[in-house]
Amino acid sequence: MNCLVTGGAGFIGSNLVKALLEQGHSVRVFDNFSTGKRDNLGPFLDRIDLVEGDIRSYHIVHEAARDIEVIFHQGALPSVPRSINDPITSNQVNVEGTLNILNAARDTGVRRVTYASSSSIYGENPALPKYEDMTPQPISPYAVSKLAGEKYCQVFA
Repeated sequence: MNCLVTGGAGFIGSNLVKALLEQGHSVRVFDNFSTGKRDNLGPFLDRIDLVEGDIRSYHIVHEAARDIEVIFHQGALPSVPRSINDPITSNQVNVEGTLNILNAARDTGVRRVTYASSSSIYGENPALPKYEDMTPQPISPYAVSKLAGEKYCQVFA
C-alpha cells in the first residue's frame, strides 16, 4: 500500500513510518521539520520518499498526495502553550492544514485518511482512560483546533 505520513519526522510519526515499512508498505513522509527531527528518519531515509513542505500549502500537499492510497495525518503544531501565545498560527497549521490534507485526499483519490487527534479535546476531565464518546471540553486553542480537525474529517468521510 502507498502511504503518506504527515508529520512523519516527529516521535509518533517516525515510529508509524517504521511500522509501515516493516509491514512492507511504500511510505512517503511529509514534514517541515519545525518540530520533527530528520534524525528520527535516519535509519530508513533510503527506504522512504521524503517531501519537505508545510501543510499550509495546498499545492505541495496535493503533489505529495499523488499516487497515495492512505494518509496518516500526524502533522500539527502540538503545543498548548504555543497555541495560547499564537492561536492564529496554531489554527492555520492544525485546522487549515488539515483541510488541505482532506481536500488533497479528495482531489487525488486517496482512499482513506487517518487523523491523529489529541486527548486535550476533553479538557480537564479527570476520567481515565479517555473514550471517543466522552463530551469534548476543549480549554485551549490547540484543543479547539484538534476538535475542529475531527469535525472536518467527519464532514469529509
